[in-house]
Amino acid sequence: MNNKQPGNINTRQNNTNDEAINIRAFLIKYRLWWPLFVVSILIALSIAFIYTIRETPAYEIMATMMIQSDNSQPPEQKSSLVEFQSLEQVNAPKVVENEIEVLKSNQLIRNVVNYFQLWADYELKGGIIKNRDLYGISPVKINLLDAGMLTPSPKIDLLILDTSSYLLLDKKGNSAKHRFNDTIKNALGSWTISKNASIVHYIGDEIEIGITDPETTTLAYQNALTVEAQEKPATVINISLSDPNVRKGEDFINYLIYFYKRSDITEKSKITKSTLDFIDKRLDSISGQLNYTENSIEGYRSHNGLTDVNAQSQMYLQGIQSNNEKLNEINVQLHVIENLEAYLDKPGNNDSSIPSAIGISDQHLSALIQKLSDLELERDKMLATLPEKNPAFDPINSQIASLKQEIKEDIKSMKSSLTTMQGSLASFKSNIQSSIKNVPVQEQQLSGMGRQQSTKSSLYNYLLQQRETIALTYASSASEVRLVDAAHTLPLKAAKKIMPFGIAFLIGLIFPAGFIYSRDIVKYRVGSRKEIEQATGIPVIAEFSYIKLPSAIVFENRANQESFALIEQFRHLRTQLNLLNESIVGGYFVLVTSSVANEGKSMVSSNLAVSLASIGKKTLLIETDIYKPTISKTFGLAPLTGLTSYLTNQAFQQDIVQEVPSYPNLSIIGSGPFVDNFSELLEQESFLRLISAWRVQYDYILFDSPPVHAINDAHILAKFCDVTLYVVRHNYTSKSLLPFIRKLNSNECFQKMNIIYNGLKNGRDSEGYKYEHYSREATR
Repeated sequence: MNNKQPGNINTRQNNTNDEAINIRAFLIKYRLWWPLFVVSILIALSIAFIYTIRETPAYEIMATMMIQSDNSQPPEQKSSLVEFQSLEQVNAPKVVENEIEVLKSNQLIRNVVNYFQLWADYELKGGIIKNRDLYGISPVKINLLDAGMLTPSPKIDLLILDTSSYLLLDKKGNSAKHRFNDTIKNALGSWTISKNASIVHYIGDEIEIGITDPETTTLAYQNALTVEAQEKPATVINISLSDPNVRKGEDFINYLIYFYKRSDITEKSKITKSTLDFIDKRLDSISGQLNYTENSIEGYRSHNGLTDVNAQSQMYLQGIQSNNEKLNEINVQLHVIENLEAYLDKPGNNDSSIPSAIGISDQHLSALIQKLSDLELERDKMLATLPEKNPAFDPINSQIASLKQEIKEDIKSMKSSLTTMQGSLASFKSNIQSSIKNVPVQEQQLSGMGRQQSTKSSLYNYLLQQRETIALTYASSASEVRLVDAAHTLPLKAAKKIMPFGIAFLIGLIFPAGFIYSRDIVKYRVGSRKEIEQATGIPVIAEFSYIKLPSAIVFENRANQESFALIEQFRHLRTQLNLLNESIVGGYFVLVTSSVANEGKSMVSSNLAVSLASIGKKTLLIETDIYKPTISKTFGLAPLTGLTSYLTNQAFQQDIVQEVPSYPNLSIIGSGPFVDNFSELLEQESFLRLISAWRVQYDYILFDSPPVHAINDAHILAKFCDVTLYVVRHNYTSKSLLPFIRKLNSNECFQKMNIIYNGLKNGRDSEGYKYEHYSREATR
């Protein structure tokens, strides 16, 4: 006799593990709760409907602007003066990425927030569903004179009495009368309420003013604002914002662009004015020097009566003039170098302009001065948004200091070279002067004055030309920002309108599903055949529906259409039992047991015995559950004598066997009177003689045993049995017992363990399919 069915169990277990999730059974399980789903969905959709009425959807508001840059000025026209180069740097082509950061800057957004007082929300109370937003049409305006505690966001309720006064209400129902523009001091700080022209339309209305910290409001808009550039090389920037108040969103974006353009023009005008002021100062200085030189020449000629110079003097003068021109160039360069040297040596000169570098022939020094000018300009830009002691200035201050030191070293080298050349030219000049000692001293002095006049006049004309160029080119107040599309509201997407209802529908499904799932977890009961086979590794060979019938013997309820499916299920179990009995000679012993009471083992054993007897098999049903006997009562037999009567020598074998008149091939042995040593009696020789006799006399011998988890009797009976039918009840047997059943099988405590899945409700099997429809058709 084989103890187990390893091939069958392993095959079934593998099939179970590979089985896909039974969607039908899952849906049918939850369909039973359809009223809960309907109620939950209706409640969720109702809440969504109320939400869509109370909450205004956030509209997408967008504007488009373009950065225009004109950098067509040829290189030869660009100035070498540091001041002019600074101006050209400001008007250089703008980098789109940099302008995006400027548009999203905290300072720029704060200007818009403060301009429209976006930190204050005005609502008209008394709406049926929600308060009315009074943005742009509020009859009153709050003015914070000295802000106090604004977190959490406070609210002010006021009732407008007339055009000159109002009542200030608090949460406790108290009120205080005030006149408009009266200064009020409380936890908010010092503030006043002023009125607007539309106050006459709101007399008797209650206004609620919600206040948020301005910095918090600025950060909120900064996070909500989206500024994106289109694909390069385009310089078009898209600015978008989501806001439930269309007018507020459009005002914010339009004025953000306005403040950005104004800031750009202001910065450009500041640099232009600084450059023009510098040129005007230089022109005034050179004009005075030129006038002084011209007056000196005129006075000298008049005083000394000088006219034309003879040919010899002219020849010597041409020679000395050429020498003096070179000497003048050196002097100019030395003068420029001395000015630069004085500028670099002067402490705290970060706020002053860098002296002109015109006349310096050293390209390296000119490049260093240009670089220093760029760094100074960049530092000035940073000072516009950051305090001077901010650690962000450390890198650029370090670069400026390093660059100044390098310029000093170049100046020192260049100055030494120019001084040497100056000495050489002076010596050459002395030689020529010795050659023209006959030339009147007056003429020499006059020539010197003329040279000074020529130098001053050239420099004056150059500065005058640059001033006119700057005044025509840069003094314009036009901005390089072009507004392509003003702020406009995009159509609300259909998905956004139905999204609350979609979410509500999902919540309406999820909530009851979660409730049912949590309920199943809390109950922790066996709910499907798949759970049993996966947890135990034992095949389920039969499933029985839970049907309330007048008689516990389903075959006695043939007239009831509901019993048809259950009768067929027991016929199926009978067929399965015959297949398991192919190799057994003589009577076939079957043990019917379960883990705990009330799982239906007695019902299964009784009806299986009737089913076997109905096909002519001599069947013996033995009631071995002496603790809760039900077999005798089910068949209406006398419980006076039974198995315990024989085992205690109070009756003979033929006395304990009772025939059932309704089923000719069925015999039943009741449990008999209760004894407290039933387990010991089962181990006696007399019981073994009964087993041997029954195997010869009957085709099937069924033991209805006590629950395995509570009583040991089933373990004793198992060694006499050829197969074990282990009953598990749907939605009753605890899942914690499945490992216990698996252990019984793996330890070979029972022969050929097979599971009976009992108590499936609503006329369905564990896969969710119904039995009734076909059976009802068949019985008509």
